[in-house]
Amino acid sequence: VSTWLRLGEIKAEKVSVPKYDESKFKKALYQIRKLTLKNPQEFVREMSELCNTAGVSLILVPAIPRAHVIGAARWLNPHKPIIQMSLYGKTNDRFWFTFFHESAHILKHDKKDVFLDEILNLDLGYSSEEIEANEWASKFLIPSKFVDELPELKSKKDVTEFASKVGIHPGIVVGRLQHDGLIEQSWMNGLKEYFKFV
Repeated sequence: VSTWLRLGEIKAEKVSVPKYDESKFKKALYQIRKLTLKNPQEFVREMSELCNTAGVSLILVPAIPRAHVIGAARWLNPHKPIIQMSLYGKTNDRFWFTFFHESAHILKHDKKDVFLDEILNLDLGYSSEEIEANEWASKFLIPSKFVDELPELKSKKDVTEFASKVGIHPGIVVGRLQHDGLIEQSWMNGLKEYFKFV
């Protein structure tokens, strides 16, 4: 994990970004949310540019064997936050939840802390910061006013129509339904996309 983090630092040090601007970052996140409907070949550059313009370095570093880390958020200095992601797990629901989870750490939590999220621990809520980041990412992707509709989504058609109404990829909705125990883990995985960046 330390090696993976260091690889991210090396990449981040090569990226020139302006001083972090919280207002710009919040606006960028709404634009990035719309990118969930695109494939990596289309969204990666735009996503990185939106983050960079707000002063946040988005760093993609492939997963390292036995380091089950999916994402990290930290500050290299008081003005330069980075979000580092590994693509561990490879599905788009996991990728997008992780990105917005790490974004919540940048927006809400102490600049001195390193927030490291592993695939085995993301749902455990072992700290108030992790619980808050999980809740923020969940609500950002599927706003609270739509949550009551989730138990009614019983088919791929239902999920696709709901995703269209909410404005996100249907794979993200499937991931939420599975996480909340509303459908089996094996159901509707065909609506997810599998990413490969390298």
